[in-house]
Amino acid sequence: MKLTILMYHKIDERPAGVRNPGNFVSPPRFEEQMDAVLSWGYHTIGFDQWLDYRNGVAVSLPERPLIVTFDDGYTCFDTNAWPVLRARSMGATVFLVASQIGGANVWDEGEVRLPLMGAERIRALQSEGVHFGSHSVSHRALARISSDDAFRELSESRWTLGELLGREVSVFAYPFSNQNTLVRELAKQAGYRCAVRGKGRMNSPTRDPFGLCRIKVEPDVTVSGLHWTLTRERYLRPL
Repeated sequence: MKLTILMYHKIDERPAGVRNPGNFVSPPRFEEQMDAVLSWGYHTIGFDQWLDYRNGVAVSLPERPLIVTFDDGYTCFDTNAWPVLRARSMGATVFLVASQIGGANVWDEGEVRLPLMGAERIRALQSEGVHFGSHSVSHRALARISSDDAFRELSESRWTLGELLGREVSVFAYPFSNQNTLVRELAKQAGYRCAVRGKGRMNSPTRDPFGLCRIKVEPDVTVSGLHWTLTRERYLRPL
């Protein structure tokens, strides 16, 4: 059974002056996409469910398991994405940058600054069923810094977010999808159960849990385009 992980950043209309428009999906298009994946038989699960299944702890999963993820923790997740998901009884995992809770995307040099969710709202969303993972302390490319600094980004963010959420943080998303064999091992040593990267394919149950792939949904992806991608992926040789 393959696992599909969709990757989003901002569910919002694109403001003027944005340098990286590829991280925006409009709210109407997102709503259409969620209606579509449900009609195609997909059911959202959490990362822990997938890991328990592949480790033989959980007996079964839906025939087409899906995890919908959002990087960085922008406030537009709360205002535009979560209402759509909640109304359809769908789940989500949001990856937070630990040093910027209630802050902004300061790591995007020269980019339009957009607000990130604060601690109170994050805890409220968790109580409503949203899952949260780590996206490092400061959103640095971990394979481009020293191993000591990379481990600090991994471990300190896990501890900080664990304190915020009142529970262990088990999933990590590599900033900029930047990772290598060493970074994967450091993520494991830091106490995570799995980690995800950016553009990729569906995942087989035997895929390295610290190299899980996500399918990034681009702004111009139509429902028919998404259907073609997911159909093709289901019949490709598993990674």
